[in-house]
Formats: sequence, structure tokens, C-alpha cells
Amino acid sequence: MLFLIMLFDFSIHLSEATASSLRLAGLRTGKITTSISFYNIIALISRMSNMFQAPLLGVLVDTAVLTGNIDRLGFNFRTVIFCGALGDVLAIILMPYSIAFFSRIILWFDETGSVPMALLKLLRFKNLKLIYKDLSSVKFLKRFEEFDFHKIPKSFIFFNIIVVAVYTVGVMSSLFAGAHLAAYRVTATQLSGIVNGVATILMAFVVDPTAALITDDALHKRRTYNNVESMVYLLLFTRVLGSLVLAQIIFLPATWYIMSVTVFLHK
Repeated sequence: MLFLIMLFDFSIHLSEATASSLRLAGLRTGKITTSISFYNIIALISRMSNMFQAPLLGVLVDTAVLTGNIDRLGFNFRTVIFCGALGDVLAIILMPYSIAFFSRIILWFDETGSVPMALLKLLRFKNLKLIYKDLSSVKFLKRFEEFDFHKIPKSFIFFNIIVVAVYTVGVMSSLFAGAHLAAYRVTATQLSGIVNGVATILMAFVVDPTAALITDDALHKRRTYNNVESMVYLLLFTRVLGSLVLAQIIFLPATWYIMSVTVFLHK
């Protein structure tokens, strides 16, 4: 059960982080709006994975409450968080290949006008050879001195760390709080929104608009492609900091916060 949850969390983080490459694929092909549509498809897949993962996390909580092994539950949740961070790390490694792959899919979509038809092209051997050719010509990883961080706002990069960390622990902190307050478990679980709400606001008002503006500047030749690519890599590296480091730090404080609100509501 735990392994399956770890696999789900790894996949969720990998898919969400990999979706960042669609900004660059959209720039490379000149199909920004189309790339946003594909981003929404990946976001939908990620949410569906969350739907499957949630009841499995609930089983862990129920088992911990019945056996009284709450400390072990906390360790299990931290392990799941760590696996999610590994998904973010893999997304960084695969980023050059993700850009090439999605660029090809976007071009096929432009040719067919249908997402299913574009994906079905992957079943043809000659198209697989074309994908292989695209991937084999990719430069694996850039050296640090090749990045261009010019005029990339530091504030929104900092907020990205907070957003990722809060999103990572939001649901698990509420479930862990519910395990500690078994009598009020439903209330605690429903309070995950008061943690994730902060991240949602920061993402909607700070991170996403700034990233979109930088991408639009490149589309209108006010920035270089390398500058946007550097921004995407910076977002991914800070995503790792958020999921691997800060999420582990705030996991317990977020749990205590939800517990205190739960107790307050029941007074």
C-alpha cells in the first residue's frame, strides 16, 4: 500500500514538473496557446492521480488510528513527500527530452487538429523513429554558465518554493492532524484548504502571471529563448527545494496549525 502511494506521489510530481517544459515547447514551435492546452491535459491527469491517491492515504490514516501507531504514520508521510521530490528531480533530468517530445506532439496536433490523432501517431514506426531522432539530437544538460538569469525576478522564484512546499504537505498535514484528533478526523481532513489556500493565492497572483509575462516577452522578441529556458529550470530547481527541503520542515507546523483550528472549531 505504502509503495503504491509513493509511486502515485512520484508520478504526480513528475507530471506536474514535466509540464513546465510545455512553455519552451510552445515557444520553440510558436504555438503558445496550443502548449497551454497540453498543459491543461497534464494537469487533468495529475488531478486524477490525486483522486486515486487520496483514498489510499485515507487507508494509511485509518490503519494508524486503529493500531495507535501515529508516529509511524508521520514517517510514512515524510517518505511519500520525499518520493514526490524525486519526481521533481527526474523532471529536471528529463527536461531537454520533454521539450523535444512535446514540440513534436504539438506539431502533430497542428497537422491533425486532434489530440487523440496526434497521440496515435506514436503508434507508427516511422514516427517513433522521428521521435528517436529528435531525442538523440538533444543536449543532455546545460552547464551553469550557459544559463541566462538576466531580469528574472527573484521574488517570484522565492514564492515558488513556498507554493510547492505548501501544496506538497497540505493534504498530508490535514490527514496527519486527523489521525491525532481521531474524534474530529473529518473536520481536520476538510481543513486542508486553509493550508493550500495560501499556495493557491500565491500561485495565481505571483508565480503564474510572472512566468507567463516572461514567456510572452520571449514570444515578442523582448527576451531570448535561453532566458525563458533558464527561468523554467530555475522554477524546477526551486520546486525541488520546496518539495525536498521546505515541505519536510513545515510538515509538522502545518499539522499543528490544522489541529489548533480543528480544536477551536469544536469548542
